[in-house]
Amino acid sequence: MADRNFPSFPELSTLGAEVRLAPGELLWKEGDPGDYVVLLLDGSLEVTHETPEGEVVVLRNMYPGAVVGEMAALDGQSRSATVKARAACRVLKIPASKFREFLRHRPDILEQLFWLQLERVRSLTWRVTRTHHRAITDPLTNLYNFGFFRDRLEIEVDRAHQTGDPVSLAIFDIDHFKRYNDTHGHHEGNKVLEKVAEILKKVGRRGDVVARYGGEEFVALLYGAQREEACRFAEAVRVAIEAHDFPGRQTQPEGRITLSGGVASLPADAADDLSLIKAADANLYRAKDEGRNRVIPKPIQD
Repeated sequence: MADRNFPSFPELSTLGAEVRLAPGELLWKEGDPGDYVVLLLDGSLEVTHETPEGEVVVLRNMYPGAVVGEMAALDGQSRSATVKARAACRVLKIPASKFREFLRHRPDILEQLFWLQLERVRSLTWRVTRTHHRAITDPLTNLYNFGFFRDRLEIEVDRAHQTGDPVSLAIFDIDHFKRYNDTHGHHEGNKVLEKVAEILKKVGRRGDVVARYGGEEFVALLYGAQREEACRFAEAVRVAIEAHDFPGRQTQPEGRITLSGGVASLPADAADDLSLIKAADANLYRAKDEGRNRVIPKPIQD
């Protein structure tokens, strides 16, 4: 993310000493003291952060006219990021004490720096949000992915143990999906997966965690739902899929696309997250064995 559109501050040019940096040379590392500020005169700088896993993330690139490191110089805290030269650079190093004294007499520049930092925070927040969304989302269906589902299930089961609330799972599998793929190709099969995902989200409650479990399997985590409520939800999904006018449905058994579902609840059917998955999965296989296009347990008829 570049700072090309942000204002430059030539008024600072009389406050420091010029230093040249070779490509890749560090200005400072994350955690270093904020004892000076840099005005970039020529070249470009790269601002990075290292994650706990050791991955280096580029936060933004800086270009001539940019001020770097002003926040640490103002608040006396350590550096929050690493800065190094992307290319050969000329920079003006300004002692933090001189920089603070200068701003006392130039509140207009202090205000500009404030708005500059605010814009950077907004830009970084947007990038982090996008990255997080990609990390937890299945790219085809735009549902949550399996990893996010497992993390949330563990959290929600822990919460349920503390509050006494029920937690239910509904696991679904599209019936005879391999046959559909073999007949119509994976491109058309992907369209079916996308539509099933759309129907799942539409039928589900606000706040339910609906995820792609893998392949043609889907799962819904319903916090606070008793088993019977989860069964009614699963049955509503089954009915909606059976009724939908999928292209090529006539090549499937019974001339339609259907799915099977298995439901389980905590504490009625399981005591922890893993046994809850196993119980719902076992009911899904029962639904398959008993003829497909059904939900096990069957919802109670009103």
